[in-house]
Amino acid sequence: MTPDAPHFGSYRLLTRLGEGAMGEVWKALDLRLEREVALKILKDADDLRRKALIGEAKLACQLNHPNIAHIYDAGEVDGTPYIAMELVEGDTLRALVGRPLDGAALQDLARQAASALSHAHQKGIVHRDIKPENMLLTEDGQLKILDFGIARRGVEDLPLGQTSHHMTLVERTAPGYSQGTPAYMSPEQANGQPLTGQSDQFSLGVVLYELASGTHPFRRLSLVDTLYSVTRDEPKALADLRPDLPRTLRDAIHRLMAKAAQDRFPNLQALAAGLSEDIQTANVPHLSLSVARLQRPRRRWLLASVAVVLVGGAALGTYLIRRTLATGLGEARRASREDFTKGRRVVAILPLEQLQPDAEHAWLSNSFADAMAYGLVRREDLLVVDRLRVVEAMNALGDTPGRAPKALGELGRQLKAELLVLGSYQVVGGQLRMGVRVVDAVQGATRHQFQLDRPVADLLKLEDELQQRLPQEMGLGSDPGSLRVQAKNPRTRELYTKALQVITDGNQESVRLANSLLQSAIEIEPDYAPARAEYAWTLAELGATRALSQGRFDEGQVLLRQGKAAAEAAISLDPSASQAYRALGSILLRLGDLEGASRSALQAVRLDPADHKAYDVLADVFAGLEGEDNHQAARRYFEKSLSLFPEGWQAHHRYGVLLQNEGELPLALQHADRAIALRPAAEYAYVTAADALLWMGRAPEAEIRLRAGLREVPGSNVLRSLMAYAAWDHQDLGTAEGYLRELEGAWPADHSSTQLLAGLKKAVRGDAAGTLAVFEAYRQRLLASDLAAKKHNEKRVLSVNLYFMARTAAKLGGAVEGRALLDLADRLHPGKRRVAQQDPVFR
Repeated sequence: MTPDAPHFGSYRLLTRLGEGAMGEVWKALDLRLEREVALKILKDADDLRRKALIGEAKLACQLNHPNIAHIYDAGEVDGTPYIAMELVEGDTLRALVGRPLDGAALQDLARQAASALSHAHQKGIVHRDIKPENMLLTEDGQLKILDFGIARRGVEDLPLGQTSHHMTLVERTAPGYSQGTPAYMSPEQANGQPLTGQSDQFSLGVVLYELASGTHPFRRLSLVDTLYSVTRDEPKALADLRPDLPRTLRDAIHRLMAKAAQDRFPNLQALAAGLSEDIQTANVPHLSLSVARLQRPRRRWLLASVAVVLVGGAALGTYLIRRTLATGLGEARRASREDFTKGRRVVAILPLEQLQPDAEHAWLSNSFADAMAYGLVRREDLLVVDRLRVVEAMNALGDTPGRAPKALGELGRQLKAELLVLGSYQVVGGQLRMGVRVVDAVQGATRHQFQLDRPVADLLKLEDELQQRLPQEMGLGSDPGSLRVQAKNPRTRELYTKALQVITDGNQESVRLANSLLQSAIEIEPDYAPARAEYAWTLAELGATRALSQGRFDEGQVLLRQGKAAAEAAISLDPSASQAYRALGSILLRLGDLEGASRSALQAVRLDPADHKAYDVLADVFAGLEGEDNHQAARRYFEKSLSLFPEGWQAHHRYGVLLQNEGELPLALQHADRAIALRPAAEYAYVTAADALLWMGRAPEAEIRLRAGLREVPGSNVLRSLMAYAAWDHQDLGTAEGYLRELEGAWPADHSSTQLLAGLKKAVRGDAAGTLAVFEAYRQRLLASDLAAKKHNEKRVLSVNLYFMARTAAKLGGAVEGRALLDLADRLHPGKRRVAQQDPVFR
């Protein structure tokens, strides 16, 4: 079809209304029903996306509400998807943005929007792209919400640093980010988490706030700063900006924008009723939520581990580096018996309290805590508690990170800390004032305290002074050799600190955002070693995800090699950057260099004995090796990690994987379930739990876990593939066949998952011989390849899929074929024979 074509299927094209990244919008005449419509013709959609677009649009056809532009039809013409919807005349709410809206008009718009969204949510439909451009106001004051049924773009094909979003077709936007949309995302949408009606609530709150105040609560100069602000910053109080608005209307808008979805409204019915023109909002108390609840910070917001430190003196630094670089697996195995924390006093640094909260300086709370950690972490008689562990403990006790804890003694017991470091700060008239206290956690007495008052312009000098002052006040003496690599620009430090905050969320989108923040920091200061070190860690995580979840091993390898270069650059800039060694160890492990991985991770542990992630890397190194001594070393490292950070969901999950290979399936299931409890969106924890249950012959229970996982991670093809297997395992063939249809084309043709599903499809149809033939042909192709050249993660994926092939073959009566597949699985990743001893299929 050409742009000036007069017809598109049964529609006559009249006037082009707009064009965007996803397609074109036309005013068109429906020749069948002789009515004018807005016809959205979508472009560049692959088969899966096209099916999703049409399916969601047809689902949205059931919406019938005066404040929703009705969708009449959806389908395809010669493979091009389209959506025909009600043609509405008027202006979008973007025309109203920039000047504060009258209170009565604002209340009426809020009521209409809440009523429309409530109707959609009751039918299980989430808009996912509420913003001024998708909300149109007719001449008679009727609000119409547009674009229900327009599917989101997938995240898989976006460059690093970008996230999924929806495009409004009537806007001309460049591929990639829309500058408007990310600013209206909910925090869970920005983090790539499953979306519910509460996500639309947040977006609506942002629109209403913008109409009320004339300013956007979260939009910043750069995209990454905007996304960071959405997930972290609290907007300025409308009570200060618009005191003329009814209090409960102001409170309702703030409640819509609560960071935690559960703190928003249970549904929008009550809001729509409360904003009715017949009811005074001041008499509707349920629209409000306590300010204390709304201002409660998110749980995982502090730095994941103590950051960069320098070795105390050049001679000692040279000794440490030469000593560790000369060792490898042997020393790391022996070191698993060491207690790196023995004889150290434990110090916990609490988040600093911002006495006069403002979003511009909120990041300093973490940056100052980081500076104090630098001053203590290299002391051989001290152990600085991981600050993520601190915030988890405070939340567990009902305290709010960033405010004084209610019971210092109990917090000290939870953290096993002898000393607690508390601080507060405020910015007044260009001056930054700070107070710091060191408290005896047992007695509750203040041991040391001091104050600093410096110009904000001297921020970086102040951090250096703080780093040196704390040890001196504690009587530890000065240690000039422990000064970290200092940023030259406060903006570099801000981007770095914010990246470490978001990365602790642990999902792919938060890692992407952290990656973008760190890229920006490196662009400002290429020689800032801490940013390069953490950038390497994000590349390690993204590379592993690309390889494991998506089967894109080559792309994963590219990211890992980039990460390796970044880690090595950080080490050359700062030879004692502990997190750079940890990142390098993780990357070398995934590249198959176990000697290098163990050497680097052990160096990270020696530099920072509280870095639980470095223990995880060491555990993973030995978990993939044969031999009882190696597996015992892996167990010891996992236990060290969990003793330092009991809430470490990744350690629980990986420990569960190790236990699976040991044949200890019930214990593996316990650790996987613990990981799920700690991180409900942890995709691979569900995989581990389901694998353990399937291998114990408990397919129906595995299916329960998998359904729970798909509710949390609805886009997971790995969970879908296991659902197909579990359903076949207990002969629910209809369910199995449905999932197999959904998974067509999910992985490359010769990927082990594709081969497993191809054989399973034949098994579902009763073709046992065909299944065995598919699996045997794939086994022969693998044997003809260079197995030794395959990387660690690829071997693990191959091993698991081969085990499922072996299990399927055995269930179909192919004992010989099953044994051959099992042997190859064990060869690629030792342990599958031990698993088979526990599996009823092989008994």
